[in-house]
Amino acid sequence: MTAPTAPPADAVLWQEQVQIPDLDGTDALPERIQTAIVGGGYAGLAAARVLAAAGQDVVVFEKQALGWGAHSRNGGMAIPELKAGPATLRDRYGPLGLRMHQEVNEAFDHLEALIADEAIACDYERTGQLYLAHTPRLVPYLQALAAEHADGFGEPVRFVSRDRLHEEIGSTAWHGGVVFDRTGGLHPAKLHAGLVDLALRAGADIREHVAVTSLADRGTARPDGRFLLETSCGPVRADDVIVTTNAYADGLLPELARRVLPIGSFIVATEPLDAAVAAEVSPKGRMFVNTKNLLIYWRLSPDGRLVFGGRRSLQHATVADAADYLIASMHQIHPQVRDAAVTHRWGGNVAVTLDRMPHVGQLRGAWYATGCNGSGVALNTWLGHQLGRVVLGEAAPPSFAELTHRPIPLHRFRKLYLPVVGQWFRYQDRT
Repeated sequence: MTAPTAPPADAVLWQEQVQIPDLDGTDALPERIQTAIVGGGYAGLAAARVLAAAGQDVVVFEKQALGWGAHSRNGGMAIPELKAGPATLRDRYGPLGLRMHQEVNEAFDHLEALIADEAIACDYERTGQLYLAHTPRLVPYLQALAAEHADGFGEPVRFVSRDRLHEEIGSTAWHGGVVFDRTGGLHPAKLHAGLVDLALRAGADIREHVAVTSLADRGTARPDGRFLLETSCGPVRADDVIVTTNAYADGLLPELARRVLPIGSFIVATEPLDAAVAAEVSPKGRMFVNTKNLLIYWRLSPDGRLVFGGRRSLQHATVADAADYLIASMHQIHPQVRDAAVTHRWGGNVAVTLDRMPHVGQLRGAWYATGCNGSGVALNTWLGHQLGRVVLGEAAPPSFAELTHRPIPLHRFRKLYLPVVGQWFRYQDRT
């Protein structure tokens, strides 16, 4: 490896390595369909596959190029989590909390089975996750978290003391960790391309660069269709609508956009590491996440690069500024990679909700799923699958539909107060 001589490219590594299946988007839009799906990510494609396989006329509308969004920008970590352990969820939400915990694990099982059964070539491996304490004061919390999962619920979760962390990670920056065996790593854009292929083979119609600009519900649509959607390619009437725009919710459903806080997350990727260096950095190929509010996450990519992501603050940042921070953090944690060229840098948005929980519901009669808060690879895929079944009348809505989905206070002023919240988070992380 040689020292870098130029800044990394502003490009998404995953997107460069994938070819999206060809779309036949030359035909005029049909005037009437059974289900319209807004958003061509994991959830929208999973829903489209279920509905098309049942014989429905389904159209997926993607405003950007297919493969542009978070589904090909994320870290590729399949993590069944809800930002709290099962006992904590039970104490907070009662039986609903346990059902939600069960469903995120069902989502993880669903993704693993889907990849295996459909032979999706997305470099999936059940790697396990290492959750790392960035300060000694959080070691008791991690010990209790591991016991909550393992002793209370019999899950494959265990605490790793600082003197044993060298077996898990090539870094001395941490004070303890928790290993969650039920976590996997994959190539996120390859997973997305696989879901595109499955939806197309099931008979779904996928349209990229087609924006849905307005949605008229039952009360204002014509009698021959429940919904009237105005799109950049003309009007479409649909019996049902599923909205899966997640962090990119817009004016189509302003009431949904007000319930989601888009937070920027950024990633840098090195050139492929020497095998010995890669093994030193990550002896077991884990997915790494730390305990900071402004967390960082990192892993080895399927082709042996170090992929390192996170955010420095909650205020707006350019990709270049964020990359400088991430590269400095990466070198501090893993000095082994200082001589490795950083080849790529990119960013995207994560959908954060007020209670940090995923949400499912209906607005103006349209179904939506949103707010996986950074853990949506498995959950979004499963939520889309389930919403397809809900529309078909085959399943009840996921348990997340029972949560109250509150709007973000002062949502329109978020650019003013988010920097202050970020400063508070940084203060907590330091102290």
